[in-house]
Amino acid sequence: MDERLFSHIAATSARAGERAKVEQLRESSKDIINKIKAKPDLYVISGLRGVGKTTILSELSKSIEKSIYLNGDIIVKYGVDLLELLHYSEGAGYSTFMIDEVHAIANWERDVKIFHDETHSDMVITGSSAVALKVKGSELSRRATLFELKTMSLREYLSFKTGTILPKVSMENLTDGKILPELTKSIMPYMNEVDSYVRRNALPACFFDGKPEVYINIVERVVRYDLQALREIDAQYIDAVFKVIKFVASSSPGEVSYTKIANTIQRSTRIAQEMVRMLAYSGLFYIIPPEGAGYKGVRSEDKILMPLSFRAALCEEYGVVPSSGGLREDFFIQHVDGARYIKTGVERRTPDYVVGDNVFEVGGESKGWSQLKNRKNAYLVKETLVVRDNEIPLWLFGFLY
Repeated sequence: MDERLFSHIAATSARAGERAKVEQLRESSKDIINKIKAKPDLYVISGLRGVGKTTILSELSKSIEKSIYLNGDIIVKYGVDLLELLHYSEGAGYSTFMIDEVHAIANWERDVKIFHDETHSDMVITGSSAVALKVKGSELSRRATLFELKTMSLREYLSFKTGTILPKVSMENLTDGKILPELTKSIMPYMNEVDSYVRRNALPACFFDGKPEVYINIVERVVRYDLQALREIDAQYIDAVFKVIKFVASSSPGEVSYTKIANTIQRSTRIAQEMVRMLAYSGLFYIIPPEGAGYKGVRSEDKILMPLSFRAALCEEYGVVPSSGGLREDFFIQHVDGARYIKTGVERRTPDYVVGDNVFEVGGESKGWSQLKNRKNAYLVKETLVVRDNEIPLWLFGFLY
């Protein structure tokens, strides 16, 4: 490789990384950085565009000696072979390699695997939900430690907005009726900030830049560029994907099904499922599988939600009012890991989510107990700060991370 070309790629990448630096790191980012520094190895950080992956690499490159930051988009722009670039970097004296937006590079997982097997070098890689790893299930996925960086929790947002660092809570805390009133009291002074968080500022890129159009720009880049890592797409396919996003964002969760999506885009149900799955890999959708095994589990529809604050931002762009139920369920799923959806029947309504041994029904202030009768470990999650037996304020789930 030509030395001048290498220097140009390194310098251009470094400038891109420098632009991502922030004065204060997210707590989730700090946790990832500390774990990587404590035990250097091969790491992949996945996450939607704008959540702060580049910021993590920028911070690591500043604190790790003999490290080099390389940007995938810049590597592609100059038509450089990734494996050749990594070997040249090693020859130049670097021993820790950070590759940002790696999914932009064709066959990147092959080159990273070969280089890591040959050199055993420490590497940190980021990608928009690491789509190639998740879809292809390559051997690299078994070698790497994977971190997923989500949009900000309500707790993280409040720490930036108010300067107050509130403690994390656990699911055990939230289902403990004895301590729930005290937890609720602790967050009351900050509830006037919730609406701006849910509707606009959950994504770090929007919060720090103050530009709500960042959501629209991210959707454009995901559809037009990131999906190329999954399959070949043409203009008609791209148009159909945009229609899928609009349908999901502007509908209430209960109105969304693969059949309705297929009818909206005038494609088969199989194609509708494929598009939803790809958008979930890219980070724009959350797919919540149904509870149940066998025929029941296979035949039930998935539930499709969105990361905060994409639903509100997209609905503003479309000129429609976002579903309040959709915003509530987006909030719940954003903060809770491992939830499974209990399919609502036509004749008899049932609770929404199973998390571990607990059943949660998510609703507004007027939500009643009819759906939770005769259920053990059942809780009503309401958009309120009034605490009653087996009722949990929705906003407390925002302190799980």
